[in-house]
Amino acid sequence: MEDVLTDIQLIAIDIDGTLLTPQGQITPRTRAAIRAAQRAGVIVTLATARRYMGAQAVAEALGLELPLIVYDGTLIVSHPTRAIMASRTLTPTLVYQAIELFRRYHIQPVVHPCESDVCSREEVWTGPAEYDNAGLVPYLTVAGERVRRMSYDELCARSTEALRTVAFAEKDAIERLMPEMTALDCAWNFAPYGSYASAELAILPTGCSKASGVATLAAHYGLGLEQVMALGDSYNDQEMLKIVGLGVAMGQAPAPVKAAARVVTGTNLEDGVAQAIERYVLSAHPGLHHSTPGELLEEAVLFQSFNILP
Repeated sequence: MEDVLTDIQLIAIDIDGTLLTPQGQITPRTRAAIRAAQRAGVIVTLATARRYMGAQAVAEALGLELPLIVYDGTLIVSHPTRAIMASRTLTPTLVYQAIELFRRYHIQPVVHPCESDVCSREEVWTGPAEYDNAGLVPYLTVAGERVRRMSYDELCARSTEALRTVAFAEKDAIERLMPEMTALDCAWNFAPYGSYASAELAILPTGCSKASGVATLAAHYGLGLEQVMALGDSYNDQEMLKIVGLGVAMGQAPAPVKAAARVVTGTNLEDGVAQAIERYVLSAHPGLHHSTPGELLEEAVLFQSFNILP
């Protein structure tokens, strides 16, 4: 990592592949670095594709009590009150186009509806079970009782306030529909290898991303984007890494993600998040206590794995 002069006041951290190890844990060193940054007065938040309920336990483990950027930036939710601070939704026309596109390629559409005022139910809307494709099954299994089945006519009619429409399928299946998808008036994220043993495609409102979420949150705190550090490892982090003052790519990130960042840190097996916070934030606060490895081991009992996403 190169030396960079920064005045970081806000840190936005991706969860999967960035904050968490491959085993889904937050290491003692990373916890300590985040706590030290908080003691220095730096705002630390999460910026994730996960739904709020998937980010909630991580926020609690870090002692975060502030707005979180979830659903790929389409929603900002205050934790732990669940109050919705900001939201961006798809137009009904775009939802209909996305559903019909997925159906043409024999992929079951998933719709994440936006709730009003408070993020509480976080239902998962989808079509009749006989149209489920294999790549979707692990996601629906984890979603469990939150899944609401309905006809496609009802799905389109009810999706007047949807945060995103998502496809879970084989990589080749999603790639086949991409030329038609890119013709739609939307933003989108494609993960060739997602969290549910399949590829994932999320269709988002135009202009919406983790970057727009970070920009909204920075403005909320009266900060300029040059005062923000963002850390990520995947394709849906690229815009976020580009717009902030200090974009930090993880060491295992694909080449295009590294190219979008200003610096590259260690991998998520090497405490890459802690390395970046120590170097670019805590170095400006030399008198701040930072736990020793011995103290960290005493504090570390059995850390929960956060790999299973609701």
